[in-house]
Amino acid sequence: MSVAADRGVILALFDSMADEDAYQPLLEGLPRLLCLNTLPDKTHFEGKMASLQLTPPLVIISSRLYPRSRPELVAHLRKLYPGADILLITLAADSLPPLQQLAADRVRHLLVTPSGADLKDVSSQREAINRLLAKSPWDLVECVRPGTRIHEVPLNSSRQKEALIAAVERTVTGESLEMELLRQRAALLADEMVENALYGAPRGDDGTKLYRKGEERAIAPSEKILFRFAFDGETLAMEIADGWGTLAPEMVIDFLSRNQEGAFPDEGEAGGRGLFIIWKFLDHLHVNIHPGQKTVMGGHLKATSTFDYEGPRSFSISTDSACF
Repeated sequence: MSVAADRGVILALFDSMADEDAYQPLLEGLPRLLCLNTLPDKTHFEGKMASLQLTPPLVIISSRLYPRSRPELVAHLRKLYPGADILLITLAADSLPPLQQLAADRVRHLLVTPSGADLKDVSSQREAINRLLAKSPWDLVECVRPGTRIHEVPLNSSRQKEALIAAVERTVTGESLEMELLRQRAALLADEMVENALYGAPRGDDGTKLYRKGEERAIAPSEKILFRFAFDGETLAMEIADGWGTLAPEMVIDFLSRNQEGAFPDEGEAGGRGLFIIWKFLDHLHVNIHPGQKTVMGGHLKATSTFDYEGPRSFSISTDSACF
C-alpha cells in the first residue's frame, strides 16, 4: 500500500491482479487512475486507505470484490470519501450482482463491460464513466449516429399509447430476425415506459397513486409527458419525461432489488415491476430525477444485443444532472 497518489485521482478496486487485467481495455485512457488489487482486510481498511490521503471524485469497484467478497466495502468507502460517486463494474459473462446489498449501500451506478473478444469495443462504457465524472446528463442523441432523426411525441391523453407504440415499431426498419426481435422489444419498452409515466409517476402528497393502471385519462398541460425516440439502423434510443419527479434513487434500486429476488407485488400494486422489465430489456437504463419537478427515464438497445433476462444490465440512477 505504499502508493503515492494525487488528490482528485479516480480510485479503482479489484479482487486480484487477474481481475484488474480483465478490465484493462475499459481502464485505458481514463484520467488520473489509481488501481489497487490487494486490499487491506476490513479491520485495517479505513486506516490504511486514509494514509493514502486521497480525495477521489469516483471510486470504481469490481463486482468480483463487492458485494459478495467484501459486503462491508462501500460502507467503509462512504466514510472515507463522502463526496465520491460509487461505480460498480461487472463483466457481461459474470452473474448479476445481488442488488439487495447495492440498495442498502445506495450504489446507484452499475456498468456492464463486454467480455472476451468483445472487450475491444468498450468506447461507450468508457464514455459512460467520463459522463459520470463530469456529472453530465445522459441524452439519447449521443447514442445514435449524428444526423439521426429524433422523434418527439408529447402526450395529452392515455389514448395515444397504441399509436405511439406503432410509431416506434415503424421506425425500426429492416426485415431480418434481429430487426423483428428489436421491434418486439421496442413495443414492450414503449408500453412499459408510457404506463409508468401515466400511472406510476402521478402521486399525491402522501405518496398514494392518483390514477389506476389502465384507466383512460387526459394529461394536463402542466403534467408534461414527453416521449422521445430515435433509430439509426443499429441502435434504438428511447426516453420518457414526466412532470412529477416522485421517484427517488433509493426507490429505484429497491424496486430492482425486490423484483430480482422474486418479491413481486400483489395484484393491483405497481411495486416497480414495469421499471424492472424496462431495465432488463435495455442495454443501459438511465434515470435522472429532479425531485418534485421531473423524472427522465431512458436508455438504448442495439439490434445485435443478446437477450439474457438473467444477465447483468447497466443502470445509472441520479438526481438533477449527476448521471451518465
